[in-house]
Amino acid sequence: MCTIGAIILSEDEYLLFKNKDFARPKFNDRIVSNKDWFGPQGLETFDQDPATPNVYSGLSIGANRHGLLACVTHVRVTEPEKANYDILVELALSEARDVDGAKQVIADYLANQACWWGNVVLTDGKKVAAVEVREQEFRVEENQNRIVRTNHQPMFGEAESSFGVECSAKRFFSADLRAGIIESTEEVVEMLAAHDNGRTGICNHRPELGTVYSYVLNVNPDRTRIWVSQGNPCKSPRASMRVPLGGSWSPDAAEKFIRRFPGAEAAPT
Repeated sequence: MCTIGAIILSEDEYLLFKNKDFARPKFNDRIVSNKDWFGPQGLETFDQDPATPNVYSGLSIGANRHGLLACVTHVRVTEPEKANYDILVELALSEARDVDGAKQVIADYLANQACWWGNVVLTDGKKVAAVEVREQEFRVEENQNRIVRTNHQPMFGEAESSFGVECSAKRFFSADLRAGIIESTEEVVEMLAAHDNGRTGICNHRPELGTVYSYVLNVNPDRTRIWVSQGNPCKSPRASMRVPLGGSWSPDAAEKFIRRFPGAEAAPT
């Protein structure tokens, strides 16, 4: 059910991270890549049955050419007519240049359309923010250099998951504590592979809601880079590659990038 966060390491370097926990033992990402933004698509369907057809919606995590990074974590599915929170990440990355712009894009969308409950984390290297969304209501926390979320909403007064995800509070405490002292991308990679609370730690081995992907997006002045592994990051090989964006993007560069992305395929264009 995901652990996410953002950290500004210095004036010139910042990152976003996500462990994607999912109700299937294995999942293959589908990647959107264009000149302006990129990201693995999110899903409308959470069924554990691998025979259930995938219905895609929005982005689970991503970056744009302006240096804005965004990702989302699940809190609660409500009525089917409500939009999937993944659309908020895609809208932020496709329409905004920075955190303030992304917050406005999200506010404008929610003024007309209710969403499932979710937590969106944003960073542009100047600030980090968490946007906790419930239907059309949202609350924002900003910080100068680091923020973490799991599957509950502290700004709405929750100390644990309203959806009944038993490990949400423990993962939040562990990730928040570790994020407070992290000074490098390598330490974030180590954190995402941690088992502070046993099998339901940040690296989650719970069979019905285990970690199926682990991502770290890192931005410095001349490039955006991603570290990604498929499966539990404590034991899965991790690929590292430059994300083609802006002037570094081309159809050929996008094809090569997706080919190197573990277990991934390109989204239809």
